[in-house]
Parts: sequence; structure tokens; C-alpha cells
Amino acid sequence: MSDPPKKRKQLEKRVSNLESLFTHLEKTVVDLDGVVIDGQKKIEDLSDRVDHLERKIDSEKHDFPDEIRDLL
Repeated sequence: MSDPPKKRKQLEKRVSNLESLFTHLEKTVVDLDGVVIDGQKKIEDLSDRVDHLERKIDSEKHDFPDEIRDLL
């Protein structure tokens, strides 16, 4: 027959380990969320810059030589 205090200690240790793991995973999720948000901001910034450059090229392409204008 199993010793109840020993069984209880095992369960308490297991719960403690699970709590530690959960805390670690929770921090990891928060860190990854920050990385995703930063990445999204950079993507939006780059997209805006590309749009701006495309508009600038379109508005000034008449100034380019014919061989370059044909590539646009």
C-alpha cells in the first residue's frame, strides 16, 4: 500500500513543476507576441516605402531614358 504523505509530496512536486513550466511558456508567448508585433510594424513601414517609391517612379518616369522607361 502506498504512503499517503509520500503520494501527496509527489503530487505537490508535480504541480510545482507544471506551474513553473506554465510560467515559462507564458513568458515565451509574451516575448513571441512582441516579436510578431514588431515584425508587422516593419512590414507595414516597408510596404508604405515601396508604395511611395512606386508613386514617385510613376510620376517621374517621363524623365527616364527610353530603354529604362520600357522596363517600368
